[in-house]
Amino acid sequence: MRGVVVILLIWGPLQLIGQTWVLRGTVHDKSNVGLPQAHIFINPDSIYTLTDNQGRFETSLESGLKKISISYVGYKTVNKTLLLKSDTSLFINLEVEASLLNEVVITAGRYSNEDLLNSTRVSMHVLTQADVESIPVLGGEADVIKTLQLLPGVLRGIEGSSDMFVRGGTADQNLVMLDDVPIYNTSHLMGFVSVFNPDVLNKVEAMNGGFPARYGGRLSSILNVQTVSDIPEKTRVSGDIGLIASRLSINQPLIKDKLAIHLAGRRTYIDQVAKILNRDMPYYFYDVNGKVVYRPTSHDEVTISYYGGDDVLSIFRDRNGDGDGNRTMFDSGNNSQSVHWDHRKVDSFQKTRLSFYRSRYRYNVSNSFEDNRLAAVSDILDYGASLKWTSDSIKSGQIKLGFDWAQHQVSPSVLSTSGFLAEFVESSASRGRLMHEGGTFAEYEFTYKPFAVNVGVRTSFAVVENKKYVFPEPRLSARYELNEQQSLKFSYSRMVQYLHRIANSAITSPTDIWYPVTNKIKPQAGHQFAMAWQTYQSQHKIYFSIESYYKAMDNLIGFEEGTNLFLNTDFASRLISGQGRAFGAEVLLKKESGKLTGWISYTLSWTKRQFDELNNGNWFYSRYDRRHNGAIVVQYRFHPRWAVSGVFEYISGSRFTPVVGQYLVFAPSLTGGDLIPLFTGVNEVKLSDSHRLDLGLKFKSKSQKQFQWEIFAGVYNVYNRANPIGIIIEQNEQTGELQYLQPGLFGLLPFISYGFKF
Repeated sequence: MRGVVVILLIWGPLQLIGQTWVLRGTVHDKSNVGLPQAHIFINPDSIYTLTDNQGRFETSLESGLKKISISYVGYKTVNKTLLLKSDTSLFINLEVEASLLNEVVITAGRYSNEDLLNSTRVSMHVLTQADVESIPVLGGEADVIKTLQLLPGVLRGIEGSSDMFVRGGTADQNLVMLDDVPIYNTSHLMGFVSVFNPDVLNKVEAMNGGFPARYGGRLSSILNVQTVSDIPEKTRVSGDIGLIASRLSINQPLIKDKLAIHLAGRRTYIDQVAKILNRDMPYYFYDVNGKVVYRPTSHDEVTISYYGGDDVLSIFRDRNGDGDGNRTMFDSGNNSQSVHWDHRKVDSFQKTRLSFYRSRYRYNVSNSFEDNRLAAVSDILDYGASLKWTSDSIKSGQIKLGFDWAQHQVSPSVLSTSGFLAEFVESSASRGRLMHEGGTFAEYEFTYKPFAVNVGVRTSFAVVENKKYVFPEPRLSARYELNEQQSLKFSYSRMVQYLHRIANSAITSPTDIWYPVTNKIKPQAGHQFAMAWQTYQSQHKIYFSIESYYKAMDNLIGFEEGTNLFLNTDFASRLISGQGRAFGAEVLLKKESGKLTGWISYTLSWTKRQFDELNNGNWFYSRYDRRHNGAIVVQYRFHPRWAVSGVFEYISGSRFTPVVGQYLVFAPSLTGGDLIPLFTGVNEVKLSDSHRLDLGLKFKSKSQKQFQWEIFAGVYNVYNRANPIGIIIEQNEQTGELQYLQPGLFGLLPFISYGFKF
């Protein structure tokens, strides 16, 4: 018996010798915020590694006794001793080293492109608040969407607008979320300023392809804007005074390490200045952001978020000076609320998120004169919920499961008239519709070097009236590691869209109409393939990517020629269905640190459409087909307090259908006739190409002062080129020939803003 015991005591440890196990872990602070780029030392294996953007690390080690040291600047070093005899997960909490730093600011995603290289993600861009605020833009108003328009794969609409057309898709094919809540109208100032206040930004993720299974509902892109959600040590105040608008934000701790409130507001003020000068400026916009962050325990966090924003226009024309005149009013805006509960099991890699939200967008347009009135109203109201579960404890991988649901209450168009106008335009309303939309998803991501794979499936559904749609949406993203600095990637995504925005303009308008699927209007569906080669030079923080894509789209929504959507409650009968194809290549070179930072981007793309009822059923170029799109974005910090920045953008002209002639049709009585225009094929001609140079100079206070300020001044459109925004057709009085004019909207515009924080 003693011999058996001796043999077992010797044999057991021998079984561990030479075996390899996976050691993974997450390094976080007391607020459960992952610490990126934390240092991990493992002896006696002499292993050194860094945590990723979420504070996670993973390595393979042979069995045995391990001494692990975890360090991070400004935090106390943690030393652990571990007998490794199986796959093991660690959950490491670091404490602030008070003697070293009074305050530690964690900037997640500072070197985000290195994390992208090491992940399976493809067709993705990550922006921080610093990225957005360093670029000279229209009016000096920092803007998330205008920054994204300078990256590959994203096209803008007209000059200065906040439209996004991603990889051949329309603007409504982008799922835009603010703190995981859908936002239906993304712009103020008739499209020239986005609704996202830069003061509240934490991180922006823009996905143009390779979509994870947890996202759905749109064909072209996912824009996920996350606002600040930390609990500060003390009160923080920041603001900015600019030419277009001014803004102010306050981050206030209420209970130390437990409870905080974040408030931010922004408003144009030119209307108030005009009143002081006894002038009338009939337009203003505002938005308000609020968030409460509560951490009752070390593994629970509850956030309550609010957003509200409006555009208001009121014009009164007193024609005879007697107080009676014509008044035009326009009011549109978003309003959303959400509650999120995040729970992480203690000493575990399992996380659960439960969310509820409400989101509404509406517009109201009215015109009145004496007793006559005409008004148009449209409204969409959502209620939604989701449950997501994540586990990193699966061997060599991560699994995510969940479901989401939303109820859409859509009132597409309500038209009311009174007075003599009622004799010409009858009051009417398109029937309101109720649709339930949702999906279940599962994702599994694993690594088997040199391969890393994220495979998932989403099953989406929509129920409207007596019709039910169910579609599987498989997703796949894969990475092959060529070496530590280079990767090849591939992705496939199937997406289905159940809500459509109906617009008869290439420009996003607040009066565009959202409309759900019906028995006749089918869901839009798309397949997208993408391949990429990426490299990251860690020493110089330089990222380079070449990517190609192909996207096929079915059941796209169009409308018959001559359809007027505004003041039309019967537009559904004029809708038609077609298909689309888009393909192209994208290049991005980005430098993320040092005195010189910025990027160079270029997109080569083709986008086509086909509708049986249009262009004799032949394929034609989409109005979003703009062959070349490129940008150079640079910032050079030549002094700790001085920095100069510049943006050069070039984009091919958008397409349109011109009139090339006219013919005369006589009346049956031969007493007169009508001139009928002759058109080319759909979108056969394009406008002139656009290009523009913007320059900015930033000067800021000394960094050691408690009250920090900076002045940002510059020029938008330095060489004063009027980039075309559309077409005006005029007839030559002498020859009778039709002439096409391409008016521009903005010439040279100087800007200046004053920002502060304390």
